[in-house]
Amino acid sequence: MRPVYDNDLPTGWEQRELRSVSIRKRGHTWEKEQESQKESHDTVPVIRIPNIGERLDLSDLLHLRGVTEEALKESAVSKDWILFVGSNGNPNRIGDSVLIEENRKMVFASFLMGIAAKNPAELLPSFLSLWLKIHNVHETFSKTSQQTTGLANFCWGAVKKLPVRFPKQPDEQRAIVDMVRLANAAIDATQSKVVAAQRLKTALMQQLFARGIPGRHTKFKKTKVGEIPVGWNVVTVQSLMAERIYNGVSPQSRPNPPGTPILNASCFNDGRCNPRFVTYVDLDCEPINDILAKRGDFYVLRGNGNRDYVAAGALLVDEPPPGCVFSDLLIKIPYSLEKLVEGYLPLLWQSQGFLRRLQSKAVSGSGLWKIGQREIRRHELPLPLKDEQEEIVSLLRTADDNIAAVEREIEALRKLKTSLLQNLMTGKVRVKMET
Repeated sequence: MRPVYDNDLPTGWEQRELRSVSIRKRGHTWEKEQESQKESHDTVPVIRIPNIGERLDLSDLLHLRGVTEEALKESAVSKDWILFVGSNGNPNRIGDSVLIEENRKMVFASFLMGIAAKNPAELLPSFLSLWLKIHNVHETFSKTSQQTTGLANFCWGAVKKLPVRFPKQPDEQRAIVDMVRLANAAIDATQSKVVAAQRLKTALMQQLFARGIPGRHTKFKKTKVGEIPVGWNVVTVQSLMAERIYNGVSPQSRPNPPGTPILNASCFNDGRCNPRFVTYVDLDCEPINDILAKRGDFYVLRGNGNRDYVAAGALLVDEPPPGCVFSDLLIKIPYSLEKLVEGYLPLLWQSQGFLRRLQSKAVSGSGLWKIGQREIRRHELPLPLKDEQEEIVSLLRTADDNIAAVEREIEALRKLKTSLLQNLMTGKVRVKMET
């Protein structure tokens, strides 16, 4: 592991081992029958791994019945405590953390760990929270995790001697925390621009794929898929294919090499298939051409535990790794460029009207929602002439370009924050204090 610090201890700072400046507590375990998706007078919310991000996300909470007062005390979500991921299938998630900024009548799950400053007057909780986010600290937490039964588990023995540096003066700690918060505020403000641009694109898609270019059409007709412009046709997905649609391969995958890279559900994000998130499999023979992934391929997710994700489509925009194949959970949709403008079908697949109708045909079994090739082939959609398809694609690509520009701005701000965090938290850059 790389050392946390590569500079001398700054004047006016202290350095101690993590174990000497912190206390810890464990999360809560429960039985499946205690779970409830809805809040009621006899339930207690539980913080789980999905709730841990850049900050605490309470949009998706599970509720538990039968939580005792003792358990509520032992695994309480308390002000100034830091919750971090202690066990996960993805080792890179180990060490992801969030500071709790107010007392909440909740418990946190046993896959999480709690850590707090032993003396908050000396080492501010907010400063300790930032220390956990230093790249080399997080890397030590994740890379030293121990693998058991497919899970990576946090190892206290590997991190307890990590050096924690902090200014002796709490005011300097506060000033550092305030500067990082300013960076977070800039990221949040830019993120809101992304959300607004995405909402605009969603509204535009609803208009374009149902009623065409705004102001273009004055006459409409009723069809099985809703009211569409006169001159448009209703066709099946199958009628637009250049060849048959088919699934990929299904060996058990793992997160790291060696092996053959494979596209899977984790590569899907907002209409794109990202090859950076491939996993790896062992194939009995060289992959045949049919299952090789190629830039420009369009895939549909045929199975997922969440119905909102099943049948989602994703376009492979970037070049995949050499020899990359695609998973059995993905269905390749090789559409014909004689009948469709390039990019039209992947964009249509993102529209809520089209996708919700297709998802309504999914069936549930063994905890998984599935959509079959047959349902996809027979699914109907409204289709304009190719000239209007080109205009629709052009408008939506402009919307995508706007979103991408703001996302690049966010990425630049995040890199700036990472650099700021590293320099401020190591003392390489000092905050000028009023005398």
